[in-house]
Amino acid sequence: MSALPCIRCGECSAVCPAGIHPHLVLAALRGDDLTSARERGLDRCSGCGQCDAYCPSRIPLSDIFATQLDAIRLDEHRRAFALAARERYRSRETRLQREREEHAAERERQRTANASAQAVAAALARARARRRDGDNPPS
Repeated sequence: MSALPCIRCGECSAVCPAGIHPHLVLAALRGDDLTSARERGLDRCSGCGQCDAYCPSRIPLSDIFATQLDAIRLDEHRRAFALAARERYRSRETRLQREREEHAAERERQRTANASAQAVAAALARARARRRDGDNPPS
């Protein structure tokens, strides 16, 4: 015999050891209102199956709830993974930017050092030229 529509008799609520009202959780799930289903106790469902045994409509409530809880957990896991990946990406971008800035600063230091070395070499060349010209005055 297949499941019939929920008649909201409340028999499932009377036997639920977690104290939830499975028929209300089911109504919220069928209305795609996950927030309401969680507020009504979906997360507290232990999956014991007591509600299934007492449901006159033979609705597999514990299976429906377990499937939905698995989907919620999978979605939360995917969100956490995406958040971690986003954070890794941001950290990498920050590191790469810092490395680019460090390399640019190092190139600037080398350019400045080369310019200074060239200035010193030019000054030495001028001094040598003056000494040479001083030893050999122009005729």
